[in-house]
Amino acid sequence: MALTAREMDLLVKLMTRPDQVHSRPALVDAISGVNIHVSDRTMDSHLRNLRAKLRAAGCADAIDTMHGIGIRMWPCTT
Repeated sequence: MALTAREMDLLVKLMTRPDQVHSRPALVDAISGVNIHVSDRTMDSHLRNLRAKLRAAGCADAIDTMHGIGIRMWPCTT
């Protein structure tokens, strides 16, 4: 399972504080560089791809969306 640089940035942000709910702006900041605008849709694509790769690795439930609040990472149980 190879991750892109943006997927890795997103995974690192989520894994740094796995029990914390991360807001969308915080995740966008984590995957964007200096003076680079990353839209919410782009972040959603990276998150969808990361989820698919984790699912393929046998960890389907690691990333949880808390609607209206943000995203958090859970220990893999599957």
